Amino acid sequence: MGALPHSFQRYAAALVLGLLSAAALVLVARRWAGALAHPLEPAMLLAVAVLAAAAAAAIRLTWLSPASGKSLPSIDRAVMLLTSLALAALGAGLCLPGTSAAGVFFLWTLLGAEESWAWGWRLRRGFAESPSIERSAVRTAPAHVGTTHSHRSSSTPRAAPVFDTEDVTLPKGVTQQLTRSQTADGAEELSGWLRIAFVAGQRTGSLHVAFCPPFVATPELTVEQIEGPEARVKTAQLMPYGARLDLKLAASADEPTSVLLQFSARAGSGKK
Repeated sequence: MGALPHSFQRYAAALVLGLLSAAALVLVARRWAGALAHPLEPAMLLAVAVLAAAAAAAIRLTWLSPASGKSLPSIDRAVMLLTSLALAALGAGLCLPGTSAAGVFFLWTLLGAEESWAWGWRLRRGFAESPSIERSAVRTAPAHVGTTHSHRSSSTPRAAPVFDTEDVTLPKGVTQQLTRSQTADGAEELSGWLRIAFVAGQRTGSLHVAFCPPFVATPELTVEQIEGPEARVKTAQLMPYGARLDLKLAASADEPTSVLLQFSARAGSGKK
């Protein structure tokens, strides 16, 4: 049986968050009204703390997109924050006058451990999924003029350029940034960044880049995904005057997002 769709997982996470928040609000309201007079026994307090921490961890694990990177959308940040507030309210509501010191200690230790893990995990996950890993790469050998798809060379390909992505900064709204250069061996090279936007519910899209002036021959094309949700990148067309890239997200976008690609197109000088 395959994994549940991420949208269904989010519905489940939202339901658990709603129940956790409702429990915290009821508890705080009853304590404020003086309806809670008898503190819980340490064992019961520990059990409630374990359940609350497990619920909070489940919310984070099922809500956050498996492809999200370091930067969280506003709604994801809101879910993280609301979960933390619900836990804090729940803990405050349970700590009645007369509650044993050991129970209070274990309660806040468990809740604090879950929160430290959750926010630390989120930061570590973001840095781990920054441009250095989880990239989709497409290395394409020259295609014959007139074809509408790419061909892979059976021989050992020329070493692809190593992209330096530590300082990649493409302003929002900029969809292409290109640099034309000539290598030491006389080859022509066009490199840069391409961004494609996806609306909520969209999964596929295409990018077009023009080679101007055209190369003397169909170039070798190297493409790497730098930012955005996990996607499959395919060279649909490669000509001396341009290329078309087809993208397919691993899952339909839950909200507007974009994918940033870095590419290099290189053609020899024709000298023997």
